Amino acid sequence: MYTGKEFTFDLLWHFARKNLFRTMIVSTIAVILYQVLGFTFVAIPFLPVGTIGTAVAFYVGFKNNQAYDRLWEARKLWGGFTNTSRNFSAQLIALVEDKTMVKELLYRHIAYLNVLRLQLRKTIPWATSKENLHQTFRGERAELEEFDQGLKKILEENNKGEYYETLRVKNNVASGILKLQIMDLTRLKREKKLDEYEHSDLVRHVNELFNLQGGCERLKSTPLFRQYSIFSRVFVVLFIYLLPFGLLKDLNNLADWGVWLTIPFSMLISWVFFTMEQIGEFSENPFDNSVNDTPIAAICRNIEIDIKEFLGEALPTKMNPVDDVLL
Repeated sequence: MYTGKEFTFDLLWHFARKNLFRTMIVSTIAVILYQVLGFTFVAIPFLPVGTIGTAVAFYVGFKNNQAYDRLWEARKLWGGFTNTSRNFSAQLIALVEDKTMVKELLYRHIAYLNVLRLQLRKTIPWATSKENLHQTFRGERAELEEFDQGLKKILEENNKGEYYETLRVKNNVASGILKLQIMDLTRLKREKKLDEYEHSDLVRHVNELFNLQGGCERLKSTPLFRQYSIFSRVFVVLFIYLLPFGLLKDLNNLADWGVWLTIPFSMLISWVFFTMEQIGEFSENPFDNSVNDTPIAAICRNIEIDIKEFLGEALPTKMNPVDDVLL
């Protein structure tokens, strides 16, 4: 998640440079054809171009609204993880006298959250992260680990290394960890360390984790309808490449040199439209390893801090933004 108060010029240039160069080339060709070579027939009326621009603006706006809804839903789901984790931890500590088992369950819960984080940040075919647009941010790539290596590291950090060989072959490792949680809670009930109602309350929290995980997996596995995503860019490119030819005649009427204003005005307008389109493109997948991600690594760390504070243990360092990017 980008946390800066404003975008720096370097950041804007990084995202805009390719599109600006393309627009500059197209608009320069249009001006040369019209002004230098005298091919005045290349000028087209601005009215149809403006109509296309209006339609494209509405279309891109709709796509961006859908992308924002997905991003906000992901944040609400991880807010649910935070609340459920606190409830589960507090009740477990209060209800179970076996502190060794309490620590086992809570450390496994921390491992679960971080394993789910890795699962959600796996690369998918439609991901924008495959273009490595966020390579300019130091520290941003810290999350891109091989899954097996990341799984082993997480389990060892939470004293759960013995589960590595069992879990690594699972199709859904995070769900496998939740299954272990339910099995241990049920064992505590059989051993009379939990009564029926206490067991039911704790299992209800684990079931809520299953529901939250399912919501995240739905966002991860189901892209924004591809017709919105693909045709949005097609329509923007079509409008931007027609734009300079629609500006030629009107700007030429301003003065003898007015036609040359086609180049800067085309670049400015194209930057606005491309930026609108890219905002939606880079926000539609909230677990994309990009600067617009839901900061699930930071949320996992905050939950870990809460749990270890409940246990009265030393607290890990809170994650802070690196180059205005919070993981």
